[in-house]
Amino acid sequence: MTRRAATVLASGICFVILLGIMFVVPVPFVSWSPGVAQNALGSFDNRPVVEVDGKAGPPTSGQLLMIPTAITRPGSQLTFPEALGDYLAAHRDVQPRDWVYPVGQSAAELDAARIAGIKTAQQSATVAALRVAGVEVRQNPVVSSVSTGGPSYRLLTVGDIVETVNGTSVQTSAEVSEIVSGLTVGDPVKFGIVRQGASMDVTVTTQASASSRDVPRIGITMDEGYRYAPHPEFAMDERNQNSSSGLMLALALYERVSNQDITGGRIIAGTGTIEPTGAVGVTRGIDEKVYAAERLGASVFLVPASNCSEAHRLSTRMTLVKVNKLDDAVNSLHALNTIPNAVVPTC
Repeated sequence: MTRRAATVLASGICFVILLGIMFVVPVPFVSWSPGVAQNALGSFDNRPVVEVDGKAGPPTSGQLLMIPTAITRPGSQLTFPEALGDYLAAHRDVQPRDWVYPVGQSAAELDAARIAGIKTAQQSATVAALRVAGVEVRQNPVVSSVSTGGPSYRLLTVGDIVETVNGTSVQTSAEVSEIVSGLTVGDPVKFGIVRQGASMDVTVTTQASASSRDVPRIGITMDEGYRYAPHPEFAMDERNQNSSSGLMLALALYERVSNQDITGGRIIAGTGTIEPTGAVGVTRGIDEKVYAAERLGASVFLVPASNCSEAHRLSTRMTLVKVNKLDDAVNSLHALNTIPNAVVPTC
């Protein structure tokens, strides 16, 4: 074999090896694409997506579409050709993996965080919807952990609802912290709590914190808690179980509780996280979601105000309604249903 032939052969072998590596070795990116939509006024696994007191609500010809973004799963990897194909394809995209999945967390940890986020999003959607519908929601901090051997150990327990501190009504954990921080180490703190439906008073003596002898602590952590009726139940496709479905879940629950048809028989799509206050937050993948919604026949797409600059650049026949809070969405939909040529905030 001549030197030239040997060089060509070696180059060919190297090329084949490199090509094989490209198709096998993963790259640090994830794929974004339009996901599978779900009607929040429909059903899943023979159960209503949103059910109140065992009732699905009156039938409606309209739809409230939750539009997810399909993202590469935590346990899956993209190869270079796959990532390149998604980058070049219309209405698909790739993002650095660590923008979506924090470095150092396992797939199981990420899944646990996702499930916890779903529960929080459903509660936030419930509280926001009930408040807009005029249903009373009582807000109080709830004990989420108690330090073993700390000042509250064996006195307060996880799940205790804190209504008062030293006779002062409290609604948030920040209010509890403010009262305690104004005390002196060794002072007693009288908590008015509800435990398993029973009201009682519990007194805890403050101790010095680990960081400073002059700072009092009670040795608990708290989450924000809410009490309300009715208690909705949700049945969702796993692919739609994410925080960006919060706005549409809240609208579906609002329709059920208020017994009003807010769709006007149309297909309404949208996205956005939601807070218990009703504030609607930014979401990712707005391009993919708008594209998917239009293909499904939606005439209106509800866009978080923070996403409006991005959505404004998209080419679509849908009305892109700008939403800061849940009641913005409710008011805009009512206007579009009842007023000819209604003018509503748009992107």
